[in-house]
Amino acid sequence: MGAVPVTAMITEMEYGRRDRAEVVFQKGTTEEIPPACLGEFVSEAGNPGNFRQVVRVRLYLQAMERYRALRFVDTPGLESVLEHNTEASLRWLPNVGLALVAVGVDPPLSRHDMELIRTLSRYTPNISVLLTKIDLLEDADRLEVREFVRTQLARFTGVPLPLFCYSTRPGFEGLRAELDEQLLCQTGGQRDAILRHKLDSLLRECSQYLKIAGKAAEITDSERAAVRRAIRDETNIVDESRQSLRLAARHAAEGTRGEFELLLQSEEAAVRDRLLAELDAEFPSWTASLAIAAERFEAWLCGAAAREMSCLSERHRSEFVASIGRVSRRLAQSLQDFRNRLSEGSLRTLGVPLEASEMELRVKEPQSPDVRLGRIFDRNWELLSFLLPMAPIRALLKRHFQWKVADVVSMNLSRLTTQWADAVNGAIFALEKQAIDRLDGLTATIQALLAAAGTESGQICADLRRVEEQRERLLSHNMG
Repeated sequence: MGAVPVTAMITEMEYGRRDRAEVVFQKGTTEEIPPACLGEFVSEAGNPGNFRQVVRVRLYLQAMERYRALRFVDTPGLESVLEHNTEASLRWLPNVGLALVAVGVDPPLSRHDMELIRTLSRYTPNISVLLTKIDLLEDADRLEVREFVRTQLARFTGVPLPLFCYSTRPGFEGLRAELDEQLLCQTGGQRDAILRHKLDSLLRECSQYLKIAGKAAEITDSERAAVRRAIRDETNIVDESRQSLRLAARHAAEGTRGEFELLLQSEEAAVRDRLLAELDAEFPSWTASLAIAAERFEAWLCGAAAREMSCLSERHRSEFVASIGRVSRRLAQSLQDFRNRLSEGSLRTLGVPLEASEMELRVKEPQSPDVRLGRIFDRNWELLSFLLPMAPIRALLKRHFQWKVADVVSMNLSRLTTQWADAVNGAIFALEKQAIDRLDGLTATIQALLAAAGTESGQICADLRRVEEQRERLLSHNMG
């Protein structure tokens, strides 16, 4: 844990006869490293942007002997502003066996937490929630928060999920012992149940599509044509919706620059005043000569302006990316509405609903723009240093520096506005394309099922029987 993103790579931990670590790289090679060097490969500070091209790191520790049946996996935060962190976690989720979802008490549970739990339920029947930082609350508040989380989880999932309170602070050792005894030490023999759960999720989804194809095979050609027309009519409606969403995305993109410009312009005076105050403090030490003053001023302003732009970028990041979330939610809702209509149409015409699981879009937030500055002076003022003594030009030079500070602040606020607008608009258009691809893919799948139904009905029925037999076998095994 840290104040900034710490875990940037998938990090696995398990028992080993000696303490060591293995790094697996994207090119397929593996390198053994001392555990003390772990941060150089898995942390955002040691491996920013994963420039080392690490896939994962696995730790082998003697201290894990008590948990020889388990492999612990630490994933990057799913709500990290660093896109590659979130991507690494999402790609790994299908591998999960036992999921321990860490939720802070401030605030307890978010929409992202609920979405993560729903996604995990496809891959494992064993999901527990870890209510962290419980030491921040008084006893009465702990009970209230715990009951709130328990109620919300039951309402959302329909089943009670194990909930554990947790703190790393002294005095809360009992909570850690409870987690250890009731969860971590009770996982033996669950491998088969987890694999059966994963198989059942796949078989259930496959069965839905085969049932649609099977029902389509039972109807006449004229009835099948009517179903195709119904889907085509639905597609026409979606074509109109698609155009509307495309316009909405363009409208959102067109407004980003103006919105960001107003936001950053409101900061201009404060940034300028801070830099001018710094200039007042620094300038007296630069007056030995014009050459020294020019060199020191340029070096100082480059660093100071870059620092201010970076601070503004991070301070207003949530406001910059807010439009991405709005567009994502609107597109996702449109996709879900379309899938629900398809499901209703399938039920009405074929007697089989299309399983209407929620449609998700993966939001890829842009990274903070590069705000480094280039050369500030166009002319080589130091060439005039031997002609111009500092005493008579000191006041004039300082006024020129003050003017240059104001100019650089204005110029780079405009540049930062453009960079953020371009980054956010790129994310919006990527979401738009992703939504349209999802919509077209879903429509094409249904149409392909209907098209094949008449010619491959025997194979469809055989495949469906095999799928249902496998599900029944899994169910009977679970009950046994």
